[in-house]
Amino acid sequence: MTKDIKYITPKNTLKEKVGDGGIPPHVLKQSQNYLESNPIDYLPYARAFLKDLETINETLKKKPANTGDALKKIMDIVMQLKSSGGMFQYQLISMVSDVMLNFLDRARNSDQDFLDIIDVYLKTLNIIVNKKLMGSTGREGFVLTQELHNACVRYYAKYGL
Repeated sequence: MTKDIKYITPKNTLKEKVGDGGIPPHVLKQSQNYLESNPIDYLPYARAFLKDLETINETLKKKPANTGDALKKIMDIVMQLKSSGGMFQYQLISMVSDVMLNFLDRARNSDQDFLDIIDVYLKTLNIIVNKKLMGSTGREGFVLTQELHNACVRYYAKYGL
């Protein structure tokens, strides 16, 4: 038994407000070209973030009682690095920051092992910034990211995470 099917298309009020189309292709190309040849030097921003992280880390080592506030500040900075690194051709900063964010989400202890992982992350960022390692840097970038990830995996195994 076949019934006649009636399709109902609801009114699209958003489309009525903004119209059809999109961004013209030449504008997209122009924007992409600007992003790829961006004249802004990202390293001063990365160094400022790194300095803030190092200061917070030192405070955390001295006063472990304030871990909640310190960890929130660390997460905020790491999120900034993750989101902005790739935008300025420093994909490796985004990659290691992604590993660190995952670690901060999973870690439950703020003991010496936890602080050691943060130290490894800071050392990795220092290498990237001081050597001006743009892009994902192939093998060297993979090794840096993988070693940080491996340290996190050992931490997870030790604490059953």
